[in-house]
Amino acid sequence: MNNSIDNNDKILAENQQKVLLARVDGKYALDEFLNLIGYEKGFLFTVAELLLRPSKLIHHYLNTNRNACTKPVTFLILCSVVYSLITSSLKVDVFTEEQLNQQYRISGVSNVMLWVQDNYGYANILMLVFIAIWTKILFKKQSYNIYEIGVLLCFVIGECMLLFTIHPLFTKFVTNTIFDTILYGGILIYIAWSIGQFFGGGFKNYFKAIIAYLFGFLTFEIIAIIVGLAIDAMAKKL
Repeated sequence: MNNSIDNNDKILAENQQKVLLARVDGKYALDEFLNLIGYEKGFLFTVAELLLRPSKLIHHYLNTNRNACTKPVTFLILCSVVYSLITSSLKVDVFTEEQLNQQYRISGVSNVMLWVQDNYGYANILMLVFIAIWTKILFKKQSYNIYEIGVLLCFVIGECMLLFTIHPLFTKFVTNTIFDTILYGGILIYIAWSIGQFFGGGFKNYFKAIIAYLFGFLTFEIIAIIVGLAIDAMAKKL
């Protein structure tokens, strides 16, 4: 008797599950995609707050609520993908392969730099490591550890990638060095302001923030060049 009741309960539960499960269709696929990228956890909110109040949002994420905005690594990768998609769809590269060959004159180095350009998501994560190290060095008196600084940089650099999307959208139709100067200068100012503000604000912190970013970028580029030289050296031995 009990077995019969258990079986009936099991059948009833399965029938209820069949009724409750949504059909796998276009809407379901879209909902799953939005959930994957963190839209349900505030992607648009994250973008807006990072533009207007970056320090407040990042402090809130670290100390109060980690579910109100997109996760930092997801945010960085997603923003980099948006940039890459726009660049590739408009067929606008920051540097062409020919320009890289002329600049570095060594095929291995040019290939490494071309990989960086074509894989901004991965390259940004690698670059972030060096920027984080320099940030930790320059702000060593602050209590934040390297992982918390990594969270800060994921948000800031991700937002910068979205700002960089303005460049291919504009240069697809117009080439203007004044516009380039204003855009890149504005992004550097944003980096100095957002990172410096996180550490308390003030000219000294803004200055250290931009130095940490530039040193991290240069360190990444030097290591990329060394990797390119090593590839060329190995190729010659084969």
